[in-house]
Amino acid sequence: MTLESKNGFVLLISGLSGSGKSYLANLLKDYLNKERNKDIYILDGDVTRKFFDHDLAYGEEARAESGRRLCFGASLLSSNGKDVVITCIMGTEELRKMMKNKVDFMEIFMDADINDCIKNDPKGVYAKNMKLEKPDLRGIDLPFNKPEDAALVLYPYKEKPEESLKKLVNFLDEKKLI
Repeated sequence: MTLESKNGFVLLISGLSGSGKSYLANLLKDYLNKERNKDIYILDGDVTRKFFDHDLAYGEEARAESGRRLCFGASLLSSNGKDVVITCIMGTEELRKMMKNKVDFMEIFMDADINDCIKNDPKGVYAKNMKLEKPDLRGIDLPFNKPEDAALVLYPYKEKPEESLKKLVNFLDEKKLI
């Protein structure tokens, strides 16, 4: 007897710090669990850093290593049939290419203006780091390149979270992933 293996899907929700990546992923998880009796795994960049006792700084090499860790987790889970949502800034094309070489994913881009992210600053990232000589923040002193080929672009400060969720659910329905 052979067992057929079906890979789970992998979504990358990317965008600036404060753009609502984690919030949207949790809305999606709650919606799918309640409305579709389906579960997803969220691999959050901040949670992953905390798990590893914040052993990485925020420079380019450390961000690449953080991305590799997230890719490994997503690859392992999806190869075992689990659906995964990664929430991470992934602010350069180089990082996204590295990730694409490790795991097949669809990118959902949270297109937020840096000024809106600074103004709202839900985790206090900008308030804390802007006081430093080198803040190591995407969009401030590190480059942030918008993805050129995101599968779906959402506008967190121009639409309500429920609208973004609806667009994301419709996208997943159209792709026959949920």
